[in-house]
Amino acid sequence: MTSTKIYAGIISALIAAGILSGCADSNDISETEVNTSAATDIVSENNGSEEIVFSHKSGFYKDNFQLEITCPDPKAKIYYTTDGSIPYEASTLYSKPISLKNRTNEPNVLSAKTGISVGENYTPREKVTKANVIRAVAVYEDGSTSEILDGTYFVGIDREKEYGNVPVISIITDSGNLFDYETGIYVMGATYDNWIAEDENNKRLEGWQSEGNYTNRGREWERPVSFEFIAADGSIGFSQDMGVRIMGAASRNAPQKSMRFIAREEYGSKSVGYEIIPDNIRSDGEGKVEKYKSFLLRNGGNDCDFAKIRDPLLQECVSVRRFDTQQFTPCVAFINGEYWGMYTIAEDYSDNYIENNYGIDNNNVIMIKCGEIEEGEESDISYYDEMFDFIVGNDMSVPANYEKACEMLDMGSYIDYAAFNLYIYNEDSFLKDNNWRMWRVRTPDESIAAADGKWRMMVYDTDFSSGIYSGGSNYNADNISEYLKPGKGNPDDVPEEVNRSPADMFRALYANESFKKELVLTMCDMRNYDFKSSDVAHRIVELYEVYGKLVPPTFMRFGPEWVTYDAKNHYEQQINNLAVFVDGRYNSMPDVMKKAFGLGGCYNAEISCSDSTKGTVKINNTLLDLDEPVSGKYFADYPVSITAVPNEGESFKEWVFTGCELSSAVSPEAEIVITGDFTIQAVFE
Repeated sequence: MTSTKIYAGIISALIAAGILSGCADSNDISETEVNTSAATDIVSENNGSEEIVFSHKSGFYKDNFQLEITCPDPKAKIYYTTDGSIPYEASTLYSKPISLKNRTNEPNVLSAKTGISVGENYTPREKVTKANVIRAVAVYEDGSTSEILDGTYFVGIDREKEYGNVPVISIITDSGNLFDYETGIYVMGATYDNWIAEDENNKRLEGWQSEGNYTNRGREWERPVSFEFIAADGSIGFSQDMGVRIMGAASRNAPQKSMRFIAREEYGSKSVGYEIIPDNIRSDGEGKVEKYKSFLLRNGGNDCDFAKIRDPLLQECVSVRRFDTQQFTPCVAFINGEYWGMYTIAEDYSDNYIENNYGIDNNNVIMIKCGEIEEGEESDISYYDEMFDFIVGNDMSVPANYEKACEMLDMGSYIDYAAFNLYIYNEDSFLKDNNWRMWRVRTPDESIAAADGKWRMMVYDTDFSSGIYSGGSNYNADNISEYLKPGKGNPDDVPEEVNRSPADMFRALYANESFKKELVLTMCDMRNYDFKSSDVAHRIVELYEVYGKLVPPTFMRFGPEWVTYDAKNHYEQQINNLAVFVDGRYNSMPDVMKKAFGLGGCYNAEISCSDSTKGTVKINNTLLDLDEPVSGKYFADYPVSITAVPNEGESFKEWVFTGCELSSAVSPEAEIVITGDFTIQAVFE
């Protein structure tokens, strides 16, 4: 197999590390028909009496073994299933230990199904890895039952060799919940056939434009599952009954679908009290996120057939910015014991997310998604309409108007958000009236900084960006100018009937010189520090070390067909393409900005401090890590704000500088007037 030739100027670190050269048909329900109503009845009669016990915990086992199921009540009868269906009195009666072994050579069942994606009926050519799934229930003499007990057993599978240092997820559910023609949420099903029957021309649409069971939304299309989280060290992180929905937009048509998991009291617990995403720091900085109401398993969205790391990588680069970002961790999933590929676990935005990240009562949260209320009351849309109408309906070049706009909108959050989307060349962003969210509290609370009643931005689904469909080659494209022209009007690919187009609000704000200045400086800072080419390339290497083992087998499981002939090489090429864009964007952004914003001279800057153990420096709104001097580029059009930040017990002495003018050499806060290439150092004592 030939390895991809790596673009020399961007990720030579990949070659040095030796990574890229050798890294790693039926729509029927399951074969076991289940009387769902009977199963539901027997579970509803559970009175919480003596519970059953498995002799082995879920996890990975080297050798075959016998699983024993016991119950303290000797008169109870134990029934079990091995296909994920709910056990009841017509299921297999437990009479002797169950022999568990490596099931991989057994026929594929769920992974052999078609009808889950319009235009794509790919099924894996090989037998997929399989685990043993056991669900058991005890039925007592009085007709009551125990809780259903679930277990997942991987026998003869080397977890570390196959999956590296990532958690393994076991999703257990009656297969009809996912694959039933009428009610299964994972299939095209009746919804697709009815949609075609309504208009034969629908067949001409592309797959991602089609409707199916999997495009249905809301509580009606949520299904119960048992969710087991097996940590990287083999321990059980948590095991809990939850609800699952299909999530995403166009990617719902992908064979490997993204899923949202929701904890509810009716399933057993209203939240997951486990640190699902390691080192996930709250948005307010007050410790780690310790519980989740819901979370996502993302297939990569637009990036699902490409690098799969775009969203995690790009959001991580700007995680310290003044907007909310999602945190991520990779995993491998199984459904009813069948291998379901690698996913990325991601935070799920909701009113509970705000409560868990800011300590704000979730009942006081309003969240807008693409112009519609997502959390809150329908009448809360008036808060957004009021802000939008004021900004678009008034001249923002007038300082008083802009000041009032800043009282409604956290302008720092908005400017960071706009700069980020423009920098990564996001082609499916708020400027196209898609994939945007903002939130605020209904009633301000002075005790919490973020509960001031201003709208704040939330980043998600950035996959349609960074050269995904151009092989990374569009890094030098000017995607900014079209949104800076005065006047109203949606972009060409956004319908004119879009109400309150976000692009109009951006154009209105851009008329203000303070807004333009901060936007330009923020984009310079993002280019210089958040997306410093060598740093991002290093992070790509780190992500590839994990994803490079997990993604090619996922392609072999889900396709597309043309990728499976050389999945490893295809993935290396996609990683390379992303790296090409990152490096190219870093180098070309000054020219792109100069043209789009009509700027003058661009000069090199070097910032340092005399002793990084005594303090650091803040440039504009960016706090720097100055273990070593950092470099960047700035335009002479706007002065650069600089602040010395001494550590506790230390003090600032002076600025030492060349090639620029400084408002004060001894004040910790100063403005740099750029006259050419310059250096500046903060001296601490």
